[in-house]
Amino acid sequence: MKTKNKWIIALAGMMLQLSIGSIYAYSVWIKPINTLNGWENDQLKLSFSLAICFLGLTAAFMQKFVRKIGPKNAGLLAAIFFGIGLLGSGVAIAINSLLLFYLFFGVISGIGLGFGYITPVSVVVKWFPDRPGFASGLVVMSFAIGSIVASRLILPLIASYGVSGTFYLLGSIYFFLMVLASFCLSLPDLNKETEMCLAKNSSIPIRELLTDVRFYSLWLFLFLNTTCGIALISIAAPMARDIIHIDDAQAINFVGLIGFFNGFGRLFWSSASDKIGRWLTFFLFFTIGTFCFFILTQTENALLFQLMVFIIISCYGGAFATMPAFVKDIYGANKMHAPFGFILTAWSAAAFAGTGLLSFIKDYNIIFCFFALILGFTSVFCLLIKRKLICR
Repeated sequence: MKTKNKWIIALAGMMLQLSIGSIYAYSVWIKPINTLNGWENDQLKLSFSLAICFLGLTAAFMQKFVRKIGPKNAGLLAAIFFGIGLLGSGVAIAINSLLLFYLFFGVISGIGLGFGYITPVSVVVKWFPDRPGFASGLVVMSFAIGSIVASRLILPLIASYGVSGTFYLLGSIYFFLMVLASFCLSLPDLNKETEMCLAKNSSIPIRELLTDVRFYSLWLFLFLNTTCGIALISIAAPMARDIIHIDDAQAINFVGLIGFFNGFGRLFWSSASDKIGRWLTFFLFFTIGTFCFFILTQTENALLFQLMVFIIISCYGGAFATMPAFVKDIYGANKMHAPFGFILTAWSAAAFAGTGLLSFIKDYNIIFCFFALILGFTSVFCLLIKRKLICR
């Protein structure tokens, strides 16, 4: 049997992530939909939170099913759900049904996001056993790149085809790309004895995870880091206009650079974690974030302000890319599916927590101080929990 090229597998995983990464360009849809149908910003933000929520829930509760049906079929399911979700969103826009939009964009496409997120990450990591951080970073980086590509396409397409037409077009394109990528996904070939061994030891009971302090620690790391980062992303453009007084064109470029640093941070930090270790990498995320948020409370200098935001976002993206390798280090490659899937529910919770905090806290300096305190606490917790786990 001909040995498959691991770089083809990696490219397929990247194509899947690039397609579903368009969800992070959702803010670009808000103004055109608001203008067309009159739906309020808060109503539209809920659909994004729902999509991220169902991403995490699908990743958590369908990971065993994903292992059973294999990466190709799981990728095809991702394509079907995500494609139908976008096509149905176009229909909801056309008939002016907000509830239908919640169903298709929030729930159905969110399920597609869940299948599409966990499948390529867990597959590609297995093809690069010597560099799991680099492998996961390479794939997850594409999620951020997908947001940059989509953010540049949506408005020109809307100008040519309308809002519903753009949903139809992008839904069809992403469906095709995801199907193509899915047919390229496969796990490394193993001998029969190894396959039998892995089959017997490839899952961790939920009750075991619920008594494991390592699981709770990783969940908390991702939840708190994501809460701060996703909140910053959601207010990036208006925040920059209010604090450093940039115009609309500069705000668009600022948001685009945020997407770039989100992607760059995923590859840079996950690759660095292969050399310096996962614990130190996450400790750096929290300490650097604490410092940067504190600086944001003290400056109105445009260059320094934007630099601090870019660094925070690089750590935000880096946490997503490093987490699969972190889970692999602790539980092993053949047992990482269950804990990684359930840890992604932290993303779901953070999607509501981050935006929810912004609805209560309107002052930017208070927001920045609060996030600095959160990340400062988490950096201390990271040191304490590592010491406890090593000493026990």
